[in-house]
Amino acid sequence: MSDKPLRDQEGNLVLPVALSRRGFLVRAGAVGLAAMPLGAFLAACSQNPGASGANGEMAKLRKGGTVTFAIDGTNGVLDPAVYTTLGDWMGVDCVCRGLTTIDFDSTTPKMAMAESSKLSDDGKTLTLTVRQGITFHDGSPFTAQDCVRSFNRQLLDADPSRPAASTRPLRGSTNRSVTGVRAVDERTFEISLSQPDLTFLSRLSDLSARIVSSAALDKYGTGIGQHLVGAGPFKLVSAVPQQSITLEAYPGYFGGSPLIDRLVLQQVTDPSSLNAGLQSGQITASSFVAHSAAKALSANPKVTVYNTPRRDAIFLLMNTTDPALADIRVRQAINFCIDRAQIAQNAFFGYADEPKGYLLPSSETGYDESLADLSAYDVARATQLVTSAGAAGRAIELIAQNNNWYPKAAQILEANLKAIGLAPAVKLYDPGTFSSKVFDLKGHQLALWERNGYVPDPEDLVNNMLSSSGSYATRGTGHATLDSAAVGQLDGLLVQGLQTSDAAARKSAYSQAQRFFAEKFMAISMIGHCQNIVVSSSEVGGVNAAALSSQRMLLETAGFKE
Repeated sequence: MSDKPLRDQEGNLVLPVALSRRGFLVRAGAVGLAAMPLGAFLAACSQNPGASGANGEMAKLRKGGTVTFAIDGTNGVLDPAVYTTLGDWMGVDCVCRGLTTIDFDSTTPKMAMAESSKLSDDGKTLTLTVRQGITFHDGSPFTAQDCVRSFNRQLLDADPSRPAASTRPLRGSTNRSVTGVRAVDERTFEISLSQPDLTFLSRLSDLSARIVSSAALDKYGTGIGQHLVGAGPFKLVSAVPQQSITLEAYPGYFGGSPLIDRLVLQQVTDPSSLNAGLQSGQITASSFVAHSAAKALSANPKVTVYNTPRRDAIFLLMNTTDPALADIRVRQAINFCIDRAQIAQNAFFGYADEPKGYLLPSSETGYDESLADLSAYDVARATQLVTSAGAAGRAIELIAQNNNWYPKAAQILEANLKAIGLAPAVKLYDPGTFSSKVFDLKGHQLALWERNGYVPDPEDLVNNMLSSSGSYATRGTGHATLDSAAVGQLDGLLVQGLQTSDAAARKSAYSQAQRFFAEKFMAISMIGHCQNIVVSSSEVGGVNAAALSSQRMLLETAGFKE
């Protein structure tokens, strides 16, 4: 086991990101590409007329055309500092890019708006050289100062460009180890860390760490979400709440101009309308297709249904600060009463697995089936816990979204809670309203939620969901406010997973952390891991379905077949 940062011969950080079984094979076969310049590599991917389509077939793709992509919803706010809906977040993904990127064919982070990185000998200072020649959509040149501005608007409490409603995801996820940032010069961005963190380069690819034009922040201030300016493959044309986000290809994109001319992210909340739109061609693609429609769509030659991993974590957030849930016995009872097999079959139509590895799906390195007992189904035990806590007949409110699989899963959960003597009430909300409640401890008791693997590493689920500095602990469950000694012990276990490059040691640390959390806090009840159904027109190729299965919008490689 080694705790020293790994570096290549030039001193650049080599991140020991855990690989999925498939990712290991992909990486092993692609080692020879490591020295290829990013621009040439991305250009080869996006401009190659023989780009792969679904299932690895080769198809020539033409320039031009409009892709209409169905999303869950939009509040018309595209800001890396504000989470509203997945649709808005996907819009951010198109408009802005970060210092690093992950393509989801491999779990290894690559340089993007940065061209190189170096880590100090003590592992506490990361220096990135930013790429020359990048221009934002507003024509302003990209410098290290833009990185400072984009980071500090989330990290610093007094930044005037951050909206009052900001969820500050950079501060909660990426910033666990950051003590400060500075621009050494126009091309050098320095990040100071409180401790060595070998997953940091990977987390820099997260949407919260996207770089925004400083000139645009000066111009629009807190209203940047309606006027987002980045250096990504698509530039924002308009964003109409509850309707659509319209984007145009940016010819100056540093990875090569996208093949399509226009991308419209269209809100479609009705599953039947989405299904019909895909079959008629009015909708080009979506990653929000109902699981109930997947098999029927697979038989339609006009569309392609992609085989993607089951990485989307489904769970209940339990508000430990609410009096109804303050007793851990009540939270344990809720966890034991959930019929996960029924939810997997009836809400996800078989496109979901039970959580035998607690937070981590079976495809993730660090998956540990010895944690299966943490998600056991035991109604008798749950009923006994409710009785011993004096909670029989206690009213409990469960909130969920009103789209896709949520209503059916909430219906099953309601029956499960009634079966152990609780008195549940279910409230369904549109995605935009729901997102304002799920990370507000005054907005929910129980919240049915999901987390897509934006960064394909066990850290993305385990640390983000359990760490006391994250949004889940502070705003979703409130467990950061519980016993300070236990919270500190949990954080210590999580840090071990960040500081070692040994896969077995990382697995051990994360397994210990998950069991400790479940036994001491039980503030998150895992329901399963599902497959997001990704579908496109059969006339489209070059779709990065692996990224879309995690709601990552890497559509610059997509185009219409000749």
